[in-house]
Amino acid sequence: MIISSQGFGHFTQGLNNQDFALESPRMLLVLDGCSGAKYSEIGTRLFAQLFSRKEEWDSVEKFEDNVKSVFDEIVAMMERYYPVRKELEEEFIMENLLFTIIACFKTESQYIVKLFGDGYVITQNSRNNISYIKFSYGKCPPYFAYKYCKLQGLDFTSYKFKTFYFDRSVFQNVAIATDGVMPIVKEGNKMADRDIVSGKKACIQMAIRDKRQSFSDDVTIASFGGEG
Repeated sequence: MIISSQGFGHFTQGLNNQDFALESPRMLLVLDGCSGAKYSEIGTRLFAQLFSRKEEWDSVEKFEDNVKSVFDEIVAMMERYYPVRKELEEEFIMENLLFTIIACFKTESQYIVKLFGDGYVITQNSRNNISYIKFSYGKCPPYFAYKYCKLQGLDFTSYKFKTFYFDRSVFQNVAIATDGVMPIVKEGNKMADRDIVSGKKACIQMAIRDKRQSFSDDVTIASFGGEG
């Protein structure tokens, strides 16, 4: 199940939904475009389209290599249009390719989450307790695209995906979401929490619509199973 809704703040500013997501039976992928980047909604969609064409794109073993391969290919493709490296970085990479990457894989024994940037991991344990794990870097989260830029002396080449493992004998389900889900987290609505992990798409969409003005940022939620 994937839900993606334009934030009310973006609606009032005339900005498109900058999030995008993909799913398969064994993988969820959520991309959260940077609000400060002019065309990040183009970057999320371009990346997702090319990524989904990779061989075994939803394989946890090949995931990080596939991510790097897509970025390498996009940057190489655009070099012909931006022959000056500084212009390539400032006018294309920084304006198009800044987005958080969150992936969740379901194997026979584990849920595996890989994250580069900020967002939420939502877990439901065997006792039906639901928890939100928040990853935040304030206004300056690391983005994978920074590996291709020189930023005022900062070196992002050593940054790597954070990887988390959840034993399926302990956790019934694991979902992922962009940081736009914060209004649901703050509200502490147990019914909404259960709807997320059980994949009740219509209920979650209704909850977002009912309090749309609370969702300033775009919100995307992905969980296994549910209503599609």
